[in-house]
Amino acid sequence: MNDVEELRAAVEGLRVRLREEVKLRTELERRCHFLEKLAHRDPTTGLRTETYLRARVHEEIERSIRYPSATTLVTLCAPRERSEAIPQLGARLSEELRGTDHVFSLSKGGLAILLVETPEEGARKVLERLGSDLERFIEGYGMSVTSFPVDTNLADEFLTMAMERHNSVANQIYPEMQGAAVPPGSMH
Repeated sequence: MNDVEELRAAVEGLRVRLREEVKLRTELERRCHFLEKLAHRDPTTGLRTETYLRARVHEEIERSIRYPSATTLVTLCAPRERSEAIPQLGARLSEELRGTDHVFSLSKGGLAILLVETPEEGARKVLERLGSDLERFIEGYGMSVTSFPVDTNLADEFLTMAMERHNSVANQIYPEMQGAAVPPGSMH
């Protein structure tokens, strides 16, 4: 009987240890998830980062291919003297848009708005609706609109095309940077 009791005690000890390990692992996973979320946000503005933009665009384009739908990326560029208003505008747009749409910080003076399941004409309607807010925050802004699958039906080309368009707008707003715009496909 003594061996049986020792075995029961050992099994119970292992169960307690397993519960503790599961509890610790759950807490570690929660913290990792929290850190991952923090990594997707710019700590100074609270907006989603350019790195996360790449990941989200890839996910949404793949979804658009699987379930035929449109995805549109709108980029905004503010004149240098109004670039400090970009984080405020980004926060405001995050509140105004649907929960499925995302606002990203592109660079100082730039925003990207990923409109999920939204064709180009829908994106233009969103921009019309938000027009007064946009002008109030960044008078004289520039914008570009890139839509999948209308502008390109290749997932790999979508973000490159969107950034080329954004850079073209930035070059118009900042003519002194004509040759120094961010190279297509490598957001700065």
